[in-house]
Amino acid sequence: MEQFGHFIDGAFTTPSNQWIDSVDPAAGTVWCRFSRGDAQDATAAMDAAERAFESGPWSRMSGAERADCLDQVADALARRWEELVEAEIRDNGKRLTEVRGQFAGLDNWFRPFAEKARHISREPQHNAVPGVQSETTYLPFGPVVAITPWNSPLMILAWKMAPALAAGNTMVVKPSEMASASTLLFAQMVHEAGLPAGVLNVVTGYGHEVGGALVRDQRTRMVTFTGSDLGGGKVAAAAAENVIPATLELGGKSPQVVFGDADPDNAVNGILSGIFLSNGQSCVAGSRLIVQASVKDVLVQKLLARVWTLQLGDPMDPETQIGPLANLPHLEKVRAMIARAVDEGATCLLDGREAGRGRAGFYVGPTIFDDVTPTMQLWREEVFGPVLAITTFDTEAEAVQLANDSAYGLAAGVWTSDSDRGARVARQIRAGTIYINHYRSIDPGASIGGLKRSGYGRELGPDAVKHFLQTRSIWTGTAPVPDPFPA
Repeated sequence: MEQFGHFIDGAFTTPSNQWIDSVDPAAGTVWCRFSRGDAQDATAAMDAAERAFESGPWSRMSGAERADCLDQVADALARRWEELVEAEIRDNGKRLTEVRGQFAGLDNWFRPFAEKARHISREPQHNAVPGVQSETTYLPFGPVVAITPWNSPLMILAWKMAPALAAGNTMVVKPSEMASASTLLFAQMVHEAGLPAGVLNVVTGYGHEVGGALVRDQRTRMVTFTGSDLGGGKVAAAAAENVIPATLELGGKSPQVVFGDADPDNAVNGILSGIFLSNGQSCVAGSRLIVQASVKDVLVQKLLARVWTLQLGDPMDPETQIGPLANLPHLEKVRAMIARAVDEGATCLLDGREAGRGRAGFYVGPTIFDDVTPTMQLWREEVFGPVLAITTFDTEAEAVQLANDSAYGLAAGVWTSDSDRGARVARQIRAGTIYINHYRSIDPGASIGGLKRSGYGRELGPDAVKHFLQTRSIWTGTAPVPDPFPA
């Protein structure tokens, strides 16, 4: 059984006697262990990040030199990404085809931001003050703490790490205690690719023991968090104590609004992608299907016909289409929410609990409920699993009202053949990302982030590097200063 220490200052630490077991979700058995970190480990990681920022080679690099270093990281990932695949699958149960798809493109998250690093420069300001000129300059925050989730730990880390390092910051990462192996191996790999010691550090452990210590450390200058809204609230409160900025990408209860004129086959593909890829364990999961009443029966029958063909199985098998849930506590939560929906009177068209019976591991298959009302838990709370809630509407105004009837606002889908309607409805839905006639697209050039309880701040996009930079104004006198107290 593999045992991992923390990765601090360019090397693995000696594992402690306190462990966290990582359970393979497909088998339900322990496959490796991570060190259970504490405040002392958090301090050691912050020491390394501070040294690298203040006095290490990273602190002396120009933007172009940092860009070269990030390009070397990207080159190494392009060559070696397959070495990371098995660890992530055994940690969180994500399917082989999905993980390979994500990791084969890991290098592409770094290259655009490396290029941005080459062009961070002063910008002139326009002011009306006589005799002075002013300009905007940019400087990094310093050590940044990144807290990442268990569902796609490496891809989400890449979103945070690439622009943060391009801006000149250093990082300490606290991955989920449920899935840390791929992050630790990744940190070793990028160090071997030329990233200086201390620029990227990883401390494993529980949020209340390690995450809180990192956020509250007086040397932490910024926090970026992806996870639940409950966890995000705790991180925001801790960051506020230190008066440091936090970017929070939190949960969602994203609507998929299907109008009667939509291409039904295209809509079904988008619904499947939205809720059943990653077995629903995605912040942008399209978990509320809001369909025009006139086409509901036809659409739902098409959807059921497709779902019935999906194959549950071992996530390491490339033929598997639905893998396990990531961990036992989450399995129990999803099962409980399905049971609650039945008790509250929703019509269960497909119960995924049956597909999981008799299997080793943490399996729940696709689950679909009809007649879900806005008062039900299934409508209001994030399941983070393969559970779809269906309701109907008659008018466009009703569709928008239902879409916005949520405490969350991360993403939404709109399906219609009327381009004017698509644009009009998209403008009215309160979510950070709106997809029209497709779903789940992502690219370094497009920002990600939520409204309402889905968080604040943005990741990726054209200003991603600037999100990790502070601005300051520099004023230069071009004429003698007049006597402020003339006779």
